[in-house]
Amino acid sequence: MKLSKLKSIKKDDYIFFPLVLVLSVLLIIVQVNIWTGDYSYSNLKNLKKELNEKKQLTIELEESNLLLEEEKNQLRSERNAIEGLARSELGLIKPGETFYKFQTVQSKNEGIDLKINKEDQ
Repeated sequence: MKLSKLKSIKKDDYIFFPLVLVLSVLLIIVQVNIWTGDYSYSNLKNLKKELNEKKQLTIELEESNLLLEEEKNQLRSERNAIEGLARSELGLIKPGETFYKFQTVQSKNEGIDLKINKEDQ
């Protein structure tokens, strides 16, 4: 009886079995990649966390860019802003001014240097 079934296998059946085997192997490979690959379902939570971090960084950078843009516009429009920036950042003084630097006694809580500009009279 079994022999009769083997004899009844047609030529088309020889193509069907390898095809089923190949498709089964491909299905297994796809499933393995879905569950354990770099962008797998199990890593979805990590990817969402990373996306939120990138969005937060983008928001912070946009705020920083807005502040820099405001400062740029202010420096373009006002001469006093440029002068104030030069005095505070670079320590520049006008002709005829004397620059005094007073240092306080450093305590445990404070390590502050006072810088006072005084105009000669």
